[in-house]
Amino acid sequence: MAPHDGTMTGIQARAGELSIIVAAAVDGVGTTVSVAALHAVRPADLLAVELGGAAAVLLGTAAATGRLHRRGAGRHLLLGALVPGLAFLLGDLGLARTSASNGSLLLAAEPLLSVLLAVAVLRERLPGRGVVALVVGLAGGALVALEPGVDRPGGNMTAGNLLVLGAVVAAAVFLVATRRYGDVGDGVNASAWQTTGGALSMAPFAAVAWIEGGSRLGTAGITAWAACAAVALCGVVSGVAFNRGIGRVPAARAGQLLNLTPVVGTVTSVAFLGERPTTLQLVGGTAVLAGLALLLLRGSAHARQHPLDDLTGRTTGEPPAMVEVHAGARGHHEKES
Repeated sequence: MAPHDGTMTGIQARAGELSIIVAAAVDGVGTTVSVAALHAVRPADLLAVELGGAAAVLLGTAAATGRLHRRGAGRHLLLGALVPGLAFLLGDLGLARTSASNGSLLLAAEPLLSVLLAVAVLRERLPGRGVVALVVGLAGGALVALEPGVDRPGGNMTAGNLLVLGAVVAAAVFLVATRRYGDVGDGVNASAWQTTGGALSMAPFAAVAWIEGGSRLGTAGITAWAACAAVALCGVVSGVAFNRGIGRVPAARAGQLLNLTPVVGTVTSVAFLGERPTTLQLVGGTAVLAGLALLLLRGSAHARQHPLDDLTGRTTGEPPAMVEVHAGARGHHEKES
C-alpha cells in the first residue's frame, strides 16, 4: 500500500472510530431518557414514538437530500428487524421493569458479545488476554443481571434485567451482521431503511399491546412527550453515526469502543434520575468494565505495532469479502480474484 493510501486509510479509520464512539455515547444517554419516558408511558407507546418518529425523520431526510437508494434496501430492512426492532422492543420492556443504572451496566455486555461473535463468525483473532477479558466481563454481566435490587412498582427487576440482556444479544448479532453484510456508504440511507424495518416489524406488537391494555400517549404530558421525542432523536443520531463508522472499523474493535455506552448511561442515570446501584451490581459492572479494559489495552498496543493490520484485515483473520469492505471505505470496489 502506498504511503498516501495508508495515511488516508488511517484517517478514515479514525473517523470511523469517532463515529462509533458518538453512537455509543448517545446510546448511553438514550437508555436514561428511555427510563424517564417509561415512568409516564407504556413500552408499546415509547416503541411506536421512537421507531415511527425516527423512521419518518430519516426517510424524509434521505429522500429530500437524494440519499435514499433502493440498492440494498431489503438487506437493511431485515437488519432493522434486529436493531432497532427487536433490540428496542426487549430494551423498552426491560427498562420498564428495571433501573436505568442496571440497564446501562448490562449494556456493557454488548461489546463483549460482539467481540465473541466477531471471532466466531468473522474469524477475527483474539489473543489469550482477550479470552480472559471475555470470561471476566460476561461473569460480571451475569452478576448484574441476576442481582434483584429494588423492584420498580409493578415490575420485576430480574425479569427486566434478562429482557435487557436479550436486547444486548440482538444488538451484538446486529453489529456483526452489519459488518458482514451491510453496505459501506451513506449512514443516512442505511439508517433510514433499518429504522423503517424496525418500525414495520414491531408494529404488530404495538397494535396488540394497545388493543389489550390501551395507550397512555393521550394522557401524557409535555414532559413525557419530550422524553419520547428525545429517545427518538437519540436513535436517529446513534443509528446514523453507527452506520457511518461500522464500515471503517473491524467488528471486534467497534465492540470495544461501545464500552462508552454503559459508562455514559450509568453516569447520567445517577446524575439525573438519582439512582444508586447496589454493591453487587457495582461489583458486576466493575468486572464488565475490567474485561473491556483488557480488550482496549490489547487493541491499543496492537494498533501501535501494526497500524494498518486492522484496516486491511490481513491479521484479523477476516475473509476476502471483508477486505473488499475495507477497500469500499476508501471509495473503491475491488473484485475478489
